[in-house]
Amino acid sequence: MDACPLCQGETRRTRLAKTSDRPYRVVRCTRCGTASVLPRPSEQDLADFYGASYFTADTGFGYGDYDGTSWAGAQAVRAWDELQVWAPEVADVPVRTLLDVGAATGEFALRAERDGWYAVACEVGDTARESAAAKGLTTVTTISEATGPFGVISMFHVLEHLIDPLAALVDARGAVDARGVLVIEVPQWNSAGRIVRGSGWAQFRPPEHINFFSRRSLTRALRHTGWDVVRSSTPYPHAAELARDAVRRGRVREAAAHAGRHALGSAGLGGYLRTVARPV
Repeated sequence: MDACPLCQGETRRTRLAKTSDRPYRVVRCTRCGTASVLPRPSEQDLADFYGASYFTADTGFGYGDYDGTSWAGAQAVRAWDELQVWAPEVADVPVRTLLDVGAATGEFALRAERDGWYAVACEVGDTARESAAAKGLTTVTTISEATGPFGVISMFHVLEHLIDPLAALVDARGAVDARGVLVIEVPQWNSAGRIVRGSGWAQFRPPEHINFFSRRSLTRALRHTGWDVVRSSTPYPHAAELARDAVRRGRVREAAAHAGRHALGSAGLGGYLRTVARPV
């Protein structure tokens, strides 16, 4: 029986299995509830995987020409604006400083700076980090390199990629202001998409995604690393907005589909898990 990579607890196999560069399977810990992809990639595997092609080429993984399209900037603006709604604690932090972990080419951090914040872009990929620096942003490779404390630390779609997500949460705890917040978004293990589609779930992309959290398992991980969860939600982002737009355009079936996703999110079955935490 394989031990949980996070807490060393006993694991059980799930039905999820897929072959990309090699065969992968998913196990779930009976102690902490985290689902993990096995075999685990090495640090060198990930360094190779998140090289220049991850943000610049259409390889089946990553984002293709991330920095050469308007998509990244538009998404960053939307993400920053939405953050003020689902994490109102951001407005109350004592210092308007942001550390964006997994910053890619820096669009989210740049959007924060335009709103009067001092932002640092933390990105492991050399090409993406250099692009962020070229935009005038302060950049670092790891959390421990950043000079804090920070009022807000953001980790949007980061923890599912890491060999040791608990270490990242510990590092973030050391970099946050005593009255600051950590904001996280990850794919949700208990989503309707995973339950219905199994190995065909869009978020099951080894070796890109190697950890999957439920609300319970992420809360446990945060508590274990010095955080207290303030709020969490499980949305299908933009579902309500898309439903209203479809109604206006007379697309009844499309509106019904988006409305259904919104209802699933409200029922705890949404595609993403959003969490706000404060340091203990």
